[in-house]
Amino acid sequence: MPSKAFLKGFRHELANRSFALITVRRMAGRLEGDAWFAFWKTYWDLEVLNARRYEAAALIWGLDPAPGIATRLKARLVSSVPRFLMRSLVAYVHRETIAYAGWLRDLRKVGPTGASTFLDYMVEQEDLQIELMRLALEGRHGEIAARAEDFFLRYGRAVPRVGFGERAVASGN
Repeated sequence: MPSKAFLKGFRHELANRSFALITVRRMAGRLEGDAWFAFWKTYWDLEVLNARRYEAAALIWGLDPAPGIATRLKARLVSSVPRFLMRSLVAYVHRETIAYAGWLRDLRKVGPTGASTFLDYMVEQEDLQIELMRLALEGRHGEIAARAEDFFLRYGRAVPRVGFGERAVASGN
């Protein structure tokens, strides 16, 4: 069973993933046809992939995966940022995400034994977010989807058996 410290930290990460899913889905919808669309659509694809894994982990560890009202309101507010502030928003989030990835690495260290497949995924997807933001900030929007493709191919058809060993199982299981 995971420690109380891990569960507290994972609850925070779970809320962060819910926030991101709501935010990026709305941003992708708002920015279709814009240069930033490739970034937000790819980020949304990542969060959709994350949602399955995080929900499974939350349920296994006895946590409610549903976002709270504060998470939903914050996502609505952030996803309403005007287009002319897009670069500033992504630059701010990029800086914060770099620091947050370090915190996730620490959380991984105190995670439950037997859950390393999921915990490694948790950190790796955060690192991918950082890379996607960097490409977007550099104006390299055309490279974003290709950069994420390897990750999606590697994880798109397998759901880690969180808390039950290292072997991934087919998504139908």
